[in-house]
Amino acid sequence: ADKQQVEDEARLARWDNPAYRLITLILVQCGLRISSALTLPFDCVVRDSQGAPYLRYYNTKMNREALVPIDEELAAGIRAQHERVTSRWPDGTPVLFPRPLRNIAGRHTMTNGTYRDALYRWLERCDIRDEHGQPVHLTPHQWRHTLGTTLINCDVPQHVVQKILDHDSPQMT
Repeated sequence: ADKQQVEDEARLARWDNPAYRLITLILVQCGLRISSALTLPFDCVVRDSQGAPYLRYYNTKMNREALVPIDEELAAGIRAQHERVTSRWPDGTPVLFPRPLRNIAGRHTMTNGTYRDALYRWLERCDIRDEHGQPVHLTPHQWRHTLGTTLINCDVPQHVVQKILDHDSPQMT
């Protein structure tokens, strides 16, 4: 699917759940793996000394904490998710995306399957098609590759792309 189709504001507005929409934006803009996005801690936004926001996450593949810069709009989306989560779990939850069902204390994270099922329903609802006019099959990981390719095509130095994607080596990038 072409990036403009998926990131089109009218299509993003067709998400039936704001948490799924936010996960999609995080995947598209930050290049996280789905496992890292779904396990984001509740307090995942940190700011540097100039006040610029970063997404703090646990890189589940590399087993380490990492940071990626985000814009104020994404930071505001995360604040809105905080409000939704806090209204459902007033005692707090350790995760930004708690599993919606069978999760009385809000401690369990949303599953990969739950998000993927929602993604496939959204793609169908939006009628997103490939260059041959066929319904698109898209996996969450493809956005990671799209972000890396977009950054390289915009002449972002490879070592910067490597840092954004939290790769160990230039070969991985």
